[in-house]
Amino acid sequence: MPLAAYCYVRVVGRGSYGEVTLVKHRRDGRQYVIKKLNLRNATSRERQAAEQEAQLLSQLKHPNIVTYKESWEGGDGLLYIVMGFCEGGDLYQKLKERKGQLLPERQVVEWFVQIAMALQYLHEKHILHRDLKTQNVFLTRTNIIKVGDLGIARVLESHCDMASTLIGTPYYMSPELFSNKPYNYKSDVWALGCCVYEMATLKHAFNAKDMNSLVYRIIEGKLPPMPKAYSPELADLIRTMLSKRPEERPSVRSILRQPYIKHQISLFLEATKA
Repeated sequence: MPLAAYCYVRVVGRGSYGEVTLVKHRRDGRQYVIKKLNLRNATSRERQAAEQEAQLLSQLKHPNIVTYKESWEGGDGLLYIVMGFCEGGDLYQKLKERKGQLLPERQVVEWFVQIAMALQYLHEKHILHRDLKTQNVFLTRTNIIKVGDLGIARVLESHCDMASTLIGTPYYMSPELFSNKPYNYKSDVWALGCCVYEMATLKHAFNAKDMNSLVYRIIEGKLPPMPKAYSPELADLIRTMLSKRPEERPSVRSILRQPYIKHQISLFLEATKA
């Protein structure tokens, strides 16, 4: 059984769909995380879709996407998915640890660009992330971004997609999703805008005391004040990603072609050469 190749280290989290365990590969000594998805109550169609999704994820190869090592269905009715472990934790925790102290613009943009490059790679393969949020963006020990948690759990919830999305607080949901319009590439761009706003301000782009007010605020499309501590170029880019109308949001490809972003990329490249 493939599970025998790993030894248990500790539980590192619990997702909406099951437990996440840190393990060590007995042969190469590397650490991985194993996600377990409960397929016991899944229909054969859902089970097949989950396995196809895992197969698809194993084919993704990008420096800013969490690596998928292998997956299998155990005799216990669970689907096991083995992925690379990111020692730096997730971006949500990283921002919380700042305790209100803003990040330098260069750092915000460096992470922004890496998330955008991961998204562009997915979009070019006609894959939507569907669940982009700072809790699903991970960091290596050297602060390199790894986007994870591509909507594999969504496969099991697709029959009640809207309801399942609303189980958590929908901080990253775009306005069109509340009118039951299908999730699209520009919905991923909205979620990216929410993540960048959060990196720049250490706060959610849309917040409210209760769920109804939050949903109203998002649908209303009233933009939160843009961060004052950063350049107008960055603030404008965040503003366009959070446009109420999906067609007014830029594609990820065009974001990466913005002169401001291209200039920032050249600065990182210079810094890495130094």
